[in-house]
Amino acid sequence: MAAPSRSSAPAGASPDYGRFCAGVKTLCGVELGHYRPAQMERRLRSFAERAGHSDLDAYLAQLRRDVTARDAFLDRMTINVSELFRNPERFAELERDHLPALAAGARAGALRVWSAGCSYGAEPYSLAILLRELAPRAPHEVLATDIDRTVLARAQEGRFSDQDLRSVTPARRARWFEETAEGPRAVAELRGAIRFSRLDLLSDPSPGGCDLILCRNVVIYFNEDAKDRLYAGFFRALRPGGILFVGSTERINRPEAMGWEKAGTFFYRRP
Repeated sequence: MAAPSRSSAPAGASPDYGRFCAGVKTLCGVELGHYRPAQMERRLRSFAERAGHSDLDAYLAQLRRDVTARDAFLDRMTINVSELFRNPERFAELERDHLPALAAGARAGALRVWSAGCSYGAEPYSLAILLRELAPRAPHEVLATDIDRTVLARAQEGRFSDQDLRSVTPARRARWFEETAEGPRAVAELRGAIRFSRLDLLSDPSPGGCDLILCRNVVIYFNEDAKDRLYAGFFRALRPGGILFVGSTERINRPEAMGWEKAGTFFYRRP
């Protein structure tokens, strides 16, 4: 999940919340100022209380001196909860309607796909499976980015739990995963099909020339200005005819004003 950049805590915020936002930006490079302030402050105070602190100043001091606490904070901030083929009916729509149409219009049937805010890899591995099944010999490119280096390292390993694979059919599980003592692991073919890298969605340049972008359950805490900037960036990153796939709780405000066309439930097209 990418954290917006620029600005500090919003006007009117509690003093310790403002100091915490500024400190986290310096310490972690994560800008909290474009998240919805009331929701974000509640979350942060909950984190602080669970860590045994009565205010955010004490929590920030712990993050400065304790790398383990800092990594745990970043992991909670990025909401790393997912599963393969999350919302199966939407992935069925992607597989049935959008990927074949995109592949038909792509050179050599190869697609450039970006999983933006990929967490521990459930989404890009789902994509890699669909692309391998759609056109196994086409040189597809799957890009997977997240702001959290720790979760990216986990994603590269391709290890999942049975719960993560609950929406994977038995046939796909047998074909694309190997059973290990640590649990299911994506086969080497899938692990080699995905390029993982760190990227902050609102401060780093986006990859261009994409046929499909997935950004799902990433922006739920962003304020409207940050969302608009993000979706405008995705529009520029897509090729004409490219598709953006968003989460089941997310919508683009005024999509037509940005140039988007509706392409289905939670799907938008760049004309």
